[in-house]
Amino acid sequence: MIADLLFDTNTVDAAGSALSEYALCHPLQIAICLRKLAARRHFMSVEFGGRQMMTQLLDIDSSNARFVFDFGSLATNKHVLLEAPELIFRGLPDGVRTEFATRSAQLITFEGRLALEARFPDILYHVQRREFFRVDTPVLQPYTASGKFSDGGAFSVDIKDLSLGGVALRSPDASFGDIEIGTRLEDVTLSVGAFGTLRVTMEVVSPRRTVMRNGKQRFVIGCRFIDLPAVSERTLQRVVTYLEAHCLGLASR
Repeated sequence: MIADLLFDTNTVDAAGSALSEYALCHPLQIAICLRKLAARRHFMSVEFGGRQMMTQLLDIDSSNARFVFDFGSLATNKHVLLEAPELIFRGLPDGVRTEFATRSAQLITFEGRLALEARFPDILYHVQRREFFRVDTPVLQPYTASGKFSDGGAFSVDIKDLSLGGVALRSPDASFGDIEIGTRLEDVTLSVGAFGTLRVTMEVVSPRRTVMRNGKQRFVIGCRFIDLPAVSERTLQRVVTYLEAHCLGLASR
């Protein structure tokens, strides 16, 4: 999972051999990567002082090796961020794993509003292959997927896990037992709790069935997203980041 890599010295040493080919160390390389993140307004998660928020990069100052980012979803306790000695940024822009750590941020005014500024990281990991990290969804208040099959039959099922690449649907409904690989599910509504709803098109890639302890069957249908809109990808990034943080006890919602 994306949370597996923390930027303390021991972890970087341990992970270095696996990620060295993706490590950007030259300030110009780092500036180019950060500038792309800022230009496309990709969301990043920031961890600091046992808390987390979502943010976007606003401006890149290559000559001074500094970047500006906004306060994001942080409504209170801004002093905690300003006092944090280290900030850890993580994101999956277009499904590409991007991670870096920097030192403390300073409060500045950018384009007439308060923002934050920090120095470039010494190392930025930009894993240039599409990686999708699955996260389990809430059990007590499950996320759901609803829509219609090609024959007009309606369905509404729980989402077992999700990623930027797709979802796994879970249902005891026997109608899912005959679903075939390659089946296309159009105009499916994903309900993802406080994050609202998304409309997506999916393709079935991994249908399977399991037998529970009580002897009943349960069907799990792995699906991939097709032509996921950028706005939906940004929302899913926020959902995945929140669920990961929740599992780590870092969620502040």
